[in-house]
Amino acid sequence: MSSNREVKATTRDLFAASERGDANAVATLVKAPDVDLNWHCQQAYGATALLVAITNGFPDVVQLLIDAGAELGALKTPDRNSPLHEAAFRADPTIMRMILERIEQNGNQPIASLIDMQNQFGNTPLHNAARTGSPECVEILLKADAKPSIVNVNGSLPLHHACYCEKSNLQVVKLLVDAGLDINHQDAQGYTPMMVAAKKNQTEVIDYLRGRGADLKVKNQFGENALHFATLRENKGAMELLEE
Repeated sequence: MSSNREVKATTRDLFAASERGDANAVATLVKAPDVDLNWHCQQAYGATALLVAITNGFPDVVQLLIDAGAELGALKTPDRNSPLHEAAFRADPTIMRMILERIEQNGNQPIASLIDMQNQFGNTPLHNAARTGSPECVEILLKADAKPSIVNVNGSLPLHHACYCEKSNLQVVKLLVDAGLDINHQDAQGYTPMMVAAKKNQTEVIDYLRGRGADLKVKNQFGENALHFATLRENKGAMELLEE
């Protein structure tokens, strides 16, 4: 990786064009013989041209960079997010499909190693997609055989992340449960997905998890169960479901 002082003007120009979504400029710059497609811009927290194009939502630029051979695997960013992590976090199914199609075409690295790659926090792209509450992105990853049973550094499943959403996330929860995992899995502090749903006031999710056999009595390391959190939130509907 070139230092910021050594980097060529064409590389800086490519990064800037990718950041602003200038597809015409990118199409020209990726052909420059001295351009570094995978330069990490330290002023942008180590992001590459591909990462900023994904972050800013420029699919045409993303496609140009991917076609030119931009790195799709682990990147030397502080959070170690891959392009697929970033696309999942941005809930962008179009860009996710572009990345997955190119991974399959390349065939020089097992697809599972990229789909299930974990970042600094142990999150996979599926964790990110679950947290954003995008059923389409979650389904794309599951169809590509992403593993829903991988835990992050806190011991949390993608299902925990889905239950943590502020908005109703029932469809994502259903997709993850149907994919097969331990519905009563406890994270490092003993929280189950049911407890997280109760904490975030997700009544629909509570009802669904209860119907799928979630253990209502299990407690975390602080001695709290799902009913405790529903009571704190004064969620009478959830309290009734959890008291039965």
